[in-house]
Amino acid sequence: MRKLFIAADMEGCSAVSAPQALAPDRWAWEWAAARRWMTGEVSAAAEAAFEAHYDEVIVADGHGNAHNIEPDRLPDNVRLVRSWPRPLLHMEGVDDPEVEFCAFIGYHAGATTPNSILAHSYSGAAYRWLKLNGELCTEGYLNAALAGEFGKAVIFVSGDEQTVIDAQRYAPDAVHFVTKKSIGHRSQISLPPAQVRRLLKEAFANALVRPAAKPFVVTGPCCLELEMMSQSAAEMLTYLPNVERRGAFGVTGTFHRVSAVVRFVAFAMLYSPNGIPAL
Repeated sequence: MRKLFIAADMEGCSAVSAPQALAPDRWAWEWAAARRWMTGEVSAAAEAAFEAHYDEVIVADGHGNAHNIEPDRLPDNVRLVRSWPRPLLHMEGVDDPEVEFCAFIGYHAGATTPNSILAHSYSGAAYRWLKLNGELCTEGYLNAALAGEFGKAVIFVSGDEQTVIDAQRYAPDAVHFVTKKSIGHRSQISLPPAQVRRLLKEAFANALVRPAAKPFVVTGPCCLELEMMSQSAAEMLTYLPNVERRGAFGVTGTFHRVSAVVRFVAFAMLYSPNGIPAL
């Protein structure tokens, strides 16, 4: 069976621009619309995959509470990964041996990128920035490295123009699709979502027929540096074995595999003693 894996986020989808679009609370006047836009872009990519004779598409919802993509609006034969916690975080499902390639839909730039729409690194509440072996680590960078550990290449990346610039580091041979242009951290300009979906589907179809890209491989040992938002969080992470403090907000640890790095990033971001992920 031929399978394709899609890691999906929301901040890089067309038209999404305000924090009020990102989470289902009482101030989220645009979240319902943003869910549709995110679902539409994922569905467009899945449709292109099925037209290219893939049998199944695995989609991991990686935004916020991971309950954003609307299951009833997806095409048949899409398996949807939802909710937290999960050991491979945004990439849960990429380890399926039948997955041939992976794609990033709706991605965004990292926290240190200026003037990029809603830029952050995994959780703006948890992390100032991350580094892997000294390299500033966007979500795309670390997730591509995890895919590479399983021998899977990233063939498509969509998001604002800063996101696709970053993708040159970890997926230079992928198709890079700009969904919108950033004006600032909370402002953007884009075409209507329906038009972007059509263009995205065309670009995704092109990605599926290009020469095979090479996986992005980071060999161990993997040194992870986390700059936390909270001094208390940094302090308590050093209670764990093999984690060292670096300054007031920083911690560092060395791991043998990228998958172990991702598990630690997930733990530091989501753990709470009552067993309910801290989001």
